[in-house]
Amino acid sequence: MRAYATVRLGPYELIERIGAGGMAEVFVARRVGARGFSKRFAVKRILPQLARDPRFVDMFIDEAHICSALEHPNIVDVLDFGEHDGELFMAMEFVDGLSAAKLLRSVAARGERFPLGVALTIVHDVLRALGHAHAACDEHGRHLGIVHRDVSPGNILLSRLGDVKLSDFGIVRSVSVERRTSPGELKGKLGYMSPEQTVGGEVDRRSDLFMVGIVLAEMLLARPLFPGQNELEILTKIYESDLRVLDRFGGELPKSVQVLLRRALARDPEGRFQDSDEFSDAVRSVAEEQMLPLDDTELTPWLSSLGVLPATSGTHEVVVHRRAEVDVAPVASPPLPRTPLRSAERRSPRTPAVRAVPRPSVSLGTTYRVTTSAGRHFGPLTLPQALELLGTGRIDRNSRVSLDGNEQRPLRTVPELAGLARRPAMRFTDELEARAASVRRIYRPSMPAILFDLVARQETGLLISKSGNRRKRVYFSDGAPVFVTSTDREELLGRRLVAAGLVSEADVERALGPGHPPDSRLGDRLVRARAIRPPLVLRAVVAQLEARFVELGRWTAGEMLFIRGELSGEPELPSPVPAAELIVQAVGEGYDDAEIANIVGPLRNNPLTRVPGVEIASLGLPDRQAIALGRAAGAASLEDLAVELVSGGIADPDETLRAVFIGLSAGILAAPGWPPSSGTRPIAI
Repeated sequence: MRAYATVRLGPYELIERIGAGGMAEVFVARRVGARGFSKRFAVKRILPQLARDPRFVDMFIDEAHICSALEHPNIVDVLDFGEHDGELFMAMEFVDGLSAAKLLRSVAARGERFPLGVALTIVHDVLRALGHAHAACDEHGRHLGIVHRDVSPGNILLSRLGDVKLSDFGIVRSVSVERRTSPGELKGKLGYMSPEQTVGGEVDRRSDLFMVGIVLAEMLLARPLFPGQNELEILTKIYESDLRVLDRFGGELPKSVQVLLRRALARDPEGRFQDSDEFSDAVRSVAEEQMLPLDDTELTPWLSSLGVLPATSGTHEVVVHRRAEVDVAPVASPPLPRTPLRSAERRSPRTPAVRAVPRPSVSLGTTYRVTTSAGRHFGPLTLPQALELLGTGRIDRNSRVSLDGNEQRPLRTVPELAGLARRPAMRFTDELEARAASVRRIYRPSMPAILFDLVARQETGLLISKSGNRRKRVYFSDGAPVFVTSTDREELLGRRLVAAGLVSEADVERALGPGHPPDSRLGDRLVRARAIRPPLVLRAVVAQLEARFVELGRWTAGEMLFIRGELSGEPELPSPVPAAELIVQAVGEGYDDAEIANIVGPLRNNPLTRVPGVEIASLGLPDRQAIALGRAAGAASLEDLAVELVSGGIADPDETLRAVFIGLSAGILAAPGWPPSSGTRPIAI
């Protein structure tokens, strides 16, 4: 019989691989000491194919540094960190049990759900772990600012004794580690992210709490909270915080539990629990109301009754593949159940992987000649060109189309064009504008005030800006812009993606060409063709909305109309940036200092007073402008304010005038002579 080598990392003998993720793999290991001493550990090492990648090595070292500062009964303890033959590893306490991911799959397969007491106990312990991590400081007492970013069932370990442990701080965000995320890369597991994570936004502890909300909901529903047919669909549902699964399947949950879940899963971080203590208090309140203990009283016997734990706590040797082939002696004892790879945790018939659509070569194909209802002629056109004209309002749904020189027919009968033409938000015609209940001439001094007013009154409806043949439509929901269309070609998603270097023109041509469902969006088509990663599409769509809205600040002529209650009928992906901040950006990009001086200058001798209501912090002003606006309230005159701020080195005259203009427009300040008259009698929006 051949002799077999034992695979070792430092003093640890690797026994069985029990898990693997995108960066590392974890083994049950054994450390043998004097006089028969033997103890099991979980040993984690970088995947062999990534072991020479400096970025992944740095992330692994980051995790070790962070974990060394965390000692808590609900956090998997890191006991050792070392290097063996060029391989980095860390040794952690071995949790004899299973992951919440495996438990979820088992319970769902039985058509059952977690008992409420069990689910609340698990979440309560996870919140205790997060509370410790979020508050952790280094050896010098400096706050580490830790955000886990990967709170998912696979990283919640349950021992046979009823212990709940949070593990895997491999993608943690902290003030003490560098940011190592590449463009288009998502940190976290698909299906377990916060809305701000899906678009690469800033994350804080409230992002972790959103993920805890997902885990709690899935334990109580025994199904994915954000299902989807592909990655983009799942990310979009998370970004929108689409809780239709909770609406449909959570009706039997106690009202207090539903309220708790909806707060944890609020799209806006300000609407969530603000820290782990607040979330824990709410969990304890629900448990007390339902007379449920928050300990292992129910958890341990329930785990035993399910029969999902390994029948023995022993370990056995299995083949461990290394870069150099090493044979390990076969063992007759049956293997322990394996923890599936984390990357596959969300794979199910409800969430299949995206399949690539073959990329055909770009060809002219069918030629289109279009005659609009106004008698304008376009052609010959390729399908992408025809779609671009339709998407920017140059041709409309009432146009007639000739294919390859054949007889003209109504555009709505041409399937590849009808899908876009059917979308109400893409109709840049006067028939909708005739329904507007209010119209106002675009007047530069008062335009930001119109936008601020829509936000302050939390209006839902459609704002149309028009100037000649140019149109822009902004759909508001509760005072936030959620969808924007425009006749400007450079604002089209495909053109923006090409300009940013994210896709090629050929990619867009293929995606807009034949062979795709006519109702599918460009982003979906590009993702299916593997031309771009879903996170980049999601971010690009949100950035497109922001850019289209902010561009309103450059409009100098035309009219603005508002139709209250009008909905887009489109998937709404609002910006994570508050609407008031977007208006401030529009002023910043569209109004130069000279124009603002001309607008506000006539008020130089007038006093300024503070109007209660809107908070200055909600505007997201630069620091110097925010201070200037704060000092403006109660100033004897605008001129006195400017002198005071300049002499104190607080703000220069241009910053002062800009802050005051924004304050007046937002309704924070009032002054005699404001608002200025446009010389016309507008109909108030």
